[in-house]
Amino acid sequence: MAWLGGVLATAGGARAAPAPRRIVALDAPSTEMLTTLGIAPAGVAGLDGYRKVEGDLPLLRHAVDVGFYYEPNLEMLQALKPDVMVRSFGIGPSVELLERIAPVISAPVYGVAGSTEEGAASSFRQIAGLTGTGAAAEAFLAAHRSRLDRLAAQVAARRLRPVFLASPLLDGRHVILYGRNSLFDGVMRRVGLRNAYGGETSPWGIASKGIDSLAGMPDGVFLYIESPIAKTAIGTLEKSAIWRSLPFVRAARVLPVPYLEMYGALPTAHRFAGIVDGLIDRGALDAG
Repeated sequence: MAWLGGVLATAGGARAAPAPRRIVALDAPSTEMLTTLGIAPAGVAGLDGYRKVEGDLPLLRHAVDVGFYYEPNLEMLQALKPDVMVRSFGIGPSVELLERIAPVISAPVYGVAGSTEEGAASSFRQIAGLTGTGAAAEAFLAAHRSRLDRLAAQVAARRLRPVFLASPLLDGRHVILYGRNSLFDGVMRRVGLRNAYGGETSPWGIASKGIDSLAGMPDGVFLYIESPIAKTAIGTLEKSAIWRSLPFVRAARVLPVPYLEMYGALPTAHRFAGIVDGLIDRGALDAG
């Protein structure tokens, strides 16, 4: 607990504290914030699944998988002897239970006061403050703002179609749509790109909708996030007469985009902005 006392003292202006050396990330947003800042966590919840979709990340090569984010292996956490554990979701064991092992830092992105984008930036800076990587965080934030500014200029100069961003579901009848409260919608709004789905969402920015509801935006482009599940789901959708009747399907405006964390942190928003940039460059979103 010595380093945590030092952090609190620093907040009061008393003294600096060394950054914790052994950190466990209890969910995907925490993992991506840490690795973006150059921190190699000692343990990661859901590490095997994270590797399957994100690839071989050098900073995670020596990390230990501590189980699912909603039910981490407490014995394994104890064995790792972390200095601190970081989580964004707030789902799983209680803080009181986890703190019997090590202090827990909450860095929420979704369902916070203000916008999701503000929550993402605030949590990113919080993790940077914890790990002594403030300069790296500010450099990343500056690069993100610059990317959004360039993208906004591109959007303003083009006539572009509205965009659905979705994760198809395996039943072949529903999709998850990303709308208000999602980081993806925040990027679209920031750069002036219209989100084809403007309906209600959860505090986490998603809505599950039947594919028949997508007919209301006939000039849209349907982007879906690639994943093993999405590949199977799209194959199922292609057998549906309702799906095949949708205007954007008939016009071949259904496009995969590289994997994005459903509930990602600021690095996911940055990656999405880069994907949109590439789509605009190749004319995939042009209205004609």
